[in-house]
Amino acid sequence: MLRNPTLAEIAEITGGELLCGDAEAICLAVSTDTRTIQKGSLYVPLKGERFDGHDFANSAYNSGALAMLVERELSTELPQIKVKNTLRALADIAAWHRDQFTGHVVAVTGSAGKTTVKQLMGSVLSQRYKTLITQGNLNNHIGAPLTLLSLQPEHEAAMIELGASGVGEIAYTANLTRPDVGILTNVVPAHLEGFGSVDNIALTKGELIDSVAPSGAMILNADDRYFSQWQARAASLKIISFGFSTEADITATDMHESLMGNKFTLKLPQESVQVSLSLSGLHNVRNALAVAAAATHLGFSAAEIKAGLEQAAAVAGRLEHCEGREGQVIFNDAYNANPESFCAAIDVLKLAEGRRILVMGDMGELGDAAEEMHAQVGAYAKEQNIECLVATGPLSKSAVETFGDSGHWFESRHAVTEYLTKTTKNGDTLLVKGSRSAGMDLVVRSLTEKEED
Repeated sequence: MLRNPTLAEIAEITGGELLCGDAEAICLAVSTDTRTIQKGSLYVPLKGERFDGHDFANSAYNSGALAMLVERELSTELPQIKVKNTLRALADIAAWHRDQFTGHVVAVTGSAGKTTVKQLMGSVLSQRYKTLITQGNLNNHIGAPLTLLSLQPEHEAAMIELGASGVGEIAYTANLTRPDVGILTNVVPAHLEGFGSVDNIALTKGELIDSVAPSGAMILNADDRYFSQWQARAASLKIISFGFSTEADITATDMHESLMGNKFTLKLPQESVQVSLSLSGLHNVRNALAVAAAATHLGFSAAEIKAGLEQAAAVAGRLEHCEGREGQVIFNDAYNANPESFCAAIDVLKLAEGRRILVMGDMGELGDAAEEMHAQVGAYAKEQNIECLVATGPLSKSAVETFGDSGHWFESRHAVTEYLTKTTKNGDTLLVKGSRSAGMDLVVRSLTEKEED
């Protein structure tokens, strides 16, 4: 932690009551998981539909916890601070911890591209600063506070990813994060079951704007149809736009797209620089432009931006290049999916030589229009002259139907893997994609694992 609070300070921060224990005992860390808790940590038990962290108080004690927050007094040897709600108390401690940090904080949200922007921005920031970057998918109402609490004295900058599956969630986490620079990548149909409409997604993602420091900047996508709405919402802030639009502040020209990456001229306000990006897809050029806009505001040179962008590697599960057992080229894009990201990935697949196979799992949380959206992906793959579609999942049946000939649907991932093992070979290129719930990463694993002798 940046500063180690006493139990008395934690009680004050959370509006809680220290029931027992040494008020001057010093907390070294905060944890919600007794399996990974460190000695001297404050244990924060969270509650869900099927679990209650209070039940693991003794495990926390045996693991060396200093104290724990509780919503009800427990029979345990651990010192306890009673609070109304442990989740809210976790956020309160995270907000207090954020206040101790004086380095640059950049936050990103959007329907797609968040994690890639996070990695690219982290790489650029690291050209100059020791940078904390959100790990994995710790971007929600639990993960964001834990990320803020992982700030250490050696950190000079932070790159925080904020995700949401419902209205109000970005307001909650952005208010804790309070970034100097906010980046809003885009809005597309994703998590519609939680949001209700694309308009609600735009409003929720726009909540990030309200928490950016008054002296900070908001980085907005000039190509997005909600740009003007966000621009009005951010009227009191410095706005830097990015995109392929000629009206954007930060843009790209001379774009040369290949299966394994992109080359383009990055047009900054004062100068231009050639960039070779090892990430596939023009959508990743746009992600790079968002990062360049934020970095420009923070005073990074064109050379530093270029170096950071070029040193960044593909994120696991996002158009990640793999080699199949039989020499196939496999793009693992199985981390998540929505209709727009599916079409962007198909645009990459169509660049391949030889036979191109789209391997599709269901997209989750699309609401009443889910079947129609899957059908649209199948139609788009056909329009782009993809030779074969192999799919599993009840919703992906619609994609196979609209794709027509050379479309194959299977009951299980195992059946998909068996079919692909028998029918694909060296020279074929496979794009494997679906929502995380579809588990298409298991298909990638089966196709890439080397058989033991």
